[in-house]
Amino acid sequence: MVQDVFNKIREEHILAAIKMSSTLSFWWVNHKQTGKVEVNEGYIWSPQKNNNGSTNQTYINLTKTALGDIIFSYANGKIPAVGKVIALVQNKERPAEFGKTGHQWGKTGWLVSVQWQKLWSPLVPKDHLSQIVPLLPSKHAPIQANGNGNQGVYLAEIGSQLGNKLLYLIEQTNNGTSEAIEEIDTTLVERAQERDIELASISTTQKQQLIMARVGQGDFRINVQKIESKCRITGLTDKRLLIASHIKPWKVSSNEERIDGYNGLLLSPHIDKLFDKGWISFSDQGHLLVSRENIQPILNIWSINTDMFVGTFTDQQKVYLEYHRTIIFKG
Repeated sequence: MVQDVFNKIREEHILAAIKMSSTLSFWWVNHKQTGKVEVNEGYIWSPQKNNNGSTNQTYINLTKTALGDIIFSYANGKIPAVGKVIALVQNKERPAEFGKTGHQWGKTGWLVSVQWQKLWSPLVPKDHLSQIVPLLPSKHAPIQANGNGNQGVYLAEIGSQLGNKLLYLIEQTNNGTSEAIEEIDTTLVERAQERDIELASISTTQKQQLIMARVGQGDFRINVQKIESKCRITGLTDKRLLIASHIKPWKVSSNEERIDGYNGLLLSPHIDKLFDKGWISFSDQGHLLVSRENIQPILNIWSINTDMFVGTFTDQQKVYLEYHRTIIFKG
């Protein structure tokens, strides 16, 4: 009975983790010969035409990819990595890293930059054919019904049903993968905002402080330490081990909010993770709030008392906490 409950909790966590945007596309790349290089270097590459000069839709598919699209890497019967598109397609010659591999493809090609997440437990599609085959596209399917790869198919669009199914299967043995993939989006947004800061008509010192605030350093950390003296939950006071965490995330804050000490808490690393992901929050009255997602087993392991009083907050902090409870908190 206990194991059944645990399995149910785990399934709920997996399904919650793989809720991807309905606007993105899912792709499957067959790159047995070049997969290791492409994953290590952070891209996929194809020629623009077949050797005989004819067009190949699965090459043209590289031009259809968009920022944030998810790509599954398939080679030697396994999916060893999942990634997200982080830059639009470029015209690029065959990568020098390929060496002699693919010399018959010619030089002209398309390259799509991908931030890959390697899996410590690669997914073997043949082990899940009953779930995968019914969801394969009718045209340009990346694998056959028997699970063997389809030669001639490089990049195949696979649809959201199969895409989410693969993420679900991967998450079962690679806990946290879907979450790591989603975090790539945050990184892309924050990088773009850093570029905007660099171009802004403000002093170099201000630019540096705003950028340092993203990782909880600089003036932001100093300002938080003027207000907060310890982790609200663990009681740890050694500031060398505490993270200056934004209550309202850096990426959605104004420049003033990014360095405002009232927009921060000093948290132990594992508490910061719970807070950042919206699994916990705080009431204005100083009570710990726990997400409706069942994380009680985690809290038990870390000996976190859900009935604890974490102390009072200032009126300025309450403004930011209201944002966190409304937008970030999964409650």
